[in-house]
Amino acid sequence: MRDHLYLFFFMIQFSSGCILSNERQTIEITGYTDGSVVLPCSCAHPQSTVITFTWQFHRSGRQWIKVFEDEKYSGRRVLFNERSPQNLSLLISDLRQEDQGYYRCETKQYTSIHLTVKGCDLVQSTKAVIEVTGYAGESVVLPCSCSELLAKPEQIQWMYYVGNTYKEIYPNEKTESHKNRVKLLNQTSPVNLSLHISALTTEDKGDYICSVSSQTVSYRLHVEVTLVTEKPHIHTSISLSTLQPSHQTQELEPPQQPHNTSQYVFILLGVILSVLLLALLAFIYWRCRGGRNVKMVTRDEEELNREQDNQDDVTYSAVVHVKTAATPAHIESDPAEHTEYAPIKLKR
Repeated sequence: MRDHLYLFFFMIQFSSGCILSNERQTIEITGYTDGSVVLPCSCAHPQSTVITFTWQFHRSGRQWIKVFEDEKYSGRRVLFNERSPQNLSLLISDLRQEDQGYYRCETKQYTSIHLTVKGCDLVQSTKAVIEVTGYAGESVVLPCSCSELLAKPEQIQWMYYVGNTYKEIYPNEKTESHKNRVKLLNQTSPVNLSLHISALTTEDKGDYICSVSSQTVSYRLHVEVTLVTEKPHIHTSISLSTLQPSHQTQELEPPQQPHNTSQYVFILLGVILSVLLLALLAFIYWRCRGGRNVKMVTRDEEELNREQDNQDDVTYSAVVHVKTAATPAHIESDPAEHTEYAPIKLKR
């Protein structure tokens, strides 16, 4: 009896088809331009079967439109029910601002989803003109970026005002003056839309515009000439005006004096240090040579003293032998003939 009840309930559920998990509810989903988003829709029971279902889109002031019949979603829509028949979710890639609105997943019931697509809102979006100063021969950056870090702009344009009209200089370089000298700084951060201009010239000054969708930011670039580029002009004017009073030329010379004076000071210090080093080396050499001579003289004196000590230690003594018994009285004896000398070594 229990088995029959289970079979009865299963037949009822099978005949009713897919019962959606969030039936008659509205889900809020947020996406970002140039990104992807998944609109969730699935059957509550894993054993449910789906015979037919549709995805529809509605925007304010418009009727419900079937997503898979609208060409604007071509190549950007993917379903998940091929691997999982109960998963009816919809993936939309390459999001655009026009994708924002209400979506409905319908079987015999429906689930509503409100999709909000956040685009690139310029940080510097203002009516005021941003003043930027650059220098001839160097580079300059005109700042422009999105406030949302995940939102990539659908379209970006940089324009330059020339000939009473704005001409595009990025991405299409329509002016020869900026050719091969402009690029975006968005390699590491896609939301950074700042424009980098290299090798500035005085002709680059003027008005620029950063345009994203319907938003624009205005810039005014000033290009100044550095002192390095003006020096040749100053020297030329001095050489041509030789009849001017001498005090004018003397006013131009003092800026060079600190540089020359510092060079002389460094040279003088180098000479003094070199002399002191040579004197120190000479003193060390003299001390070493003098010490060696003193040692040699001391050694010679010690050897001479040693020889004299050896000579002083030897003395001579005279021993006289007298023979009185055998010598007649009338014969005189010479003491020198019977004297012998013997060395005696004394210890001190």
